[in-house]
This record gives sequence, structure tokens and C-alpha cells, in this order.
Amino acid sequence: MIMFDRVWKMLKEIDATERKKAFDAIIEILSSSEDEEMRQLKDDLLAFEGDILDDSEDPINTLLEGEK
Repeated sequence: MIMFDRVWKMLKEIDATERKKAFDAIIEILSSSEDEEMRQLKDDLLAFEGDILDDSEDPINTLLEGEK
């Protein structure tokens, strides 16, 4: 599960205009893997694709930043 978190964080750090391209490239690479863990990672990423590609502000982060 650590790898999933690292990939998600990496994708969130990419500009939104390039994030979909990077996401698609990662999915394509993982799709060609014969490793069961890599295929599971692909499935997990696809399950959360909408959240990963969502560029709206996280309401919790916005609230916490407002308190500073």
C-alpha cells in the first residue's frame, strides 16, 4: 500500500494539465507488467482515478490553512 500512496502523492505534485498524461502512462506501464502487485496497484489507481485527477481544493487543507 505504500507504493500506492507514493504514486498518488507524486501525481498530486504534477500540474493538473499534465497529471492525466502521467496517470495514463503509469497505467499503461503497469498494465504490461506480469507482477501481481503491479497489476493490483494499477487496479487500485484506476479505482481512485477521479480523486487522483481532481484538482479542486481539499476542504480540510483549505480550512487548516485559514487558521494559520
